[in-house]
Amino acid sequence: MDAIRQQFTEINKRVFNLRDGEVLKMQKEYGANYKKSMGVVIISLQNIANDYTVSHELARLLWEFNGREQTLLAAMLEEPEKVKIEELESHLLKTHTPELWEQIARVLLRKLPQIANHISRWLASGEEVLQTYAVLTLGYCTEVFSATVLEQILTLAVQKESYLDKCINRVLLKIGVKSEDAFNLLKNNALFQEKYPDLQEEIASFY
Repeated sequence: MDAIRQQFTEINKRVFNLRDGEVLKMQKEYGANYKKSMGVVIISLQNIANDYTVSHELARLLWEFNGREQTLLAAMLEEPEKVKIEELESHLLKTHTPELWEQIARVLLRKLPQIANHISRWLASGEEVLQTYAVLTLGYCTEVFSATVLEQILTLAVQKESYLDKCINRVLLKIGVKSEDAFNLLKNNALFQEKYPDLQEEIASFY
């Protein structure tokens, strides 16, 4: 554990040395008001992560620090097969910006074992953050899309023009265009036709 703690300290020093006031200013202008942020760009964080072996124990220290950069690095360095889903969900619920939601889904959640079960549970959780993660992860794991998943999405209480609403539109568009079977599933679902008529028309234009 001493070696892990040493790596954690080293990573934090590297993050501090890469702090960027201009990026931090831009984050604030776009409403991403992190409690802890150094404004380090994603590519620099990925370069840091590349210098370390993935480690659940190291990721746990980074998650617990709860800074923007540390959270992104935790997702990059986490071991998908070792992290307990309840523990991971507690970390996910602390995130509050689209940047974190998008990046964590991309670098970590798509790799989790039994991801279909997690997507379904997150959609049913009643937590908008977890529902957003479910939809974003579905965009990378389109093979788990089904009539059941569609029904779960369509029955969510989604505020129009919210980030979750935009994610649903984007992901269903990707799924509908990618697979003719998925397109037919959407086309034959009356609730989808009622809630997303413009999206249905856009998907149909690809066929």
